[in-house]
Order: sequence, then C-alpha cells, then structure tokens
Amino acid sequence: MEFRQYLENQNLAETTINAHERNLQRYGSVGTSQKIMINKLNLLETWGRRLSAANSLSKYLQYKNQKNDKIVEYIHLANDEIQKESTKRQIDLSHDPCLPTLREMKAHMNSLFEIGDYRGFCVMYLFLTYTLRNMDLVATVVKSKKQTNDTENFFILGRKRVIYLRNKYKTADKYGTKSHVITNPKFHTAIKTLDYLLRENDNVDRVIKKITEDIGGVTESTIAKIVLRENNSMAGLKKISKNRGTDVTTLISSYNIT
Repeated sequence: MEFRQYLENQNLAETTINAHERNLQRYGSVGTSQKIMINKLNLLETWGRRLSAANSLSKYLQYKNQKNDKIVEYIHLANDEIQKESTKRQIDLSHDPCLPTLREMKAHMNSLFEIGDYRGFCVMYLFLTYTLRNMDLVATVVKSKKQTNDTENFFILGRKRVIYLRNKYKTADKYGTKSHVITNPKFHTAIKTLDYLLRENDNVDRVIKKITEDIGGVTESTIAKIVLRENNSMAGLKKISKNRGTDVTTLISSYNIT
C-alpha cells in the first residue's frame, strides 16, 4: 500500500494529504533514526515549518510501522514554541496605541446596523468573524443554490440562516470551496436587503476604508492583525487559518502581525 493510500484510508482531507506529500518531498529521504530526523528538522527556519514537517514524518513512520515517539515529543515542543512566539507577537501588537480594539470594532459594526448601513455591517461582520480578504466580499445574494455556480461567491438566503459560499478567493486552488452557515439574526436581516455585497468593478479598498473611517480607516490586513491579537492560542490560530484559507505556519512566521 502506498503512503497516499494509507493517508486516504484515515479519511484525511485532500488538502491535508497533499500537504503531507509535499512536506516529505521537501524533506527528502527518510531513514530510521529519529535523532537524525530531529537534527534535520532543526535546520528549518521557523517552528511553524518544523511542526508541519514533523507531523508528516510522524505519519510516515506510522505508515512504515516504525517508532515515532521522539517525533511526537518534538511535535509537542514545536507547538509550545509556536504558542510562545504567538503570545509574544500579540502582546507586542496589543501595545500599539494606534489600532482600535476588537471591542471597538464590534461596537462600530453594530452602530452601522443601527443607522441602516447594512452593507457596511455585513462587511464588518464577515471581517471580524472569518478574517477574510477584501476580494472574498465580492459576492452575489441569491435565494436558491440553483442560482449559484462553482466559480463565484454567493450568499444563499434561507428563512433563518444564510449560507456563504466562497469559490473565488486567494487560496481557493489549495483549499477548495469554503461554505459558512451564518445564523446571526442581524446579518440575516441586513444581507437580505442587498442584491450583492461588493462587485468586481468596485474600488474595494476605497469602499472598505469608507466603511471603517470612524475607526481610523483600517484595512483588511489591519483588521486581521487585531483579530489575531485577540486569539493568542493554537486553537484560535487554527480557526483563523481555516476560515481565511491561510496555513498556521504562514500566520505565525510570514503574516505581518508585529
């Protein structure tokens, strides 16, 4: 049985299987010495990349019926180090006096609803809930799944809920279609008044800054920073990673949150 089939038999997601295979290709030949593996893992530049590779090595050793206890210990170490790095970054970020707090942004979001700016409310709700990128908000409002396709983004209205389908976003080729079930009553009330949220030919950056002008005209990336500083745990980072379509390694080592 090939390694890929072994992973498939564990009912892992296609993206996870692909990630394990890529990690092993980058790592190179795998021997039997866990000590050598760990020495090689330590040559990788960040704890995020070390963790990702270690997870794949652990899977491979299980596939080969070889011991992986030292690699599992290393995985726990990597998680601890990532948590320390994340906490430090977010403490540093929390000291930035120029940025609004998450509480202030939520208050601004609710004020938009109260004054009837439903488009602005929906934009802020999606940013704060799913940590999206600007172009994810280019989406059409429809009443039935029959009105959708597999290339664009849609809000499908239900009686008490909204299904947000994301087919078109930056990392769609890697993560595939994302579907979010939104049951927030205010969001349901707001989105059903619209035919679309944003359009392709809108100056999206300008629209966002207009919506956020009362809290400093913050951009998508700044909102992401603020949400990140309020989620300084591995569970929080994994949730953001899943919603945004960005792996945890990128959030920690590449995404500019300091």
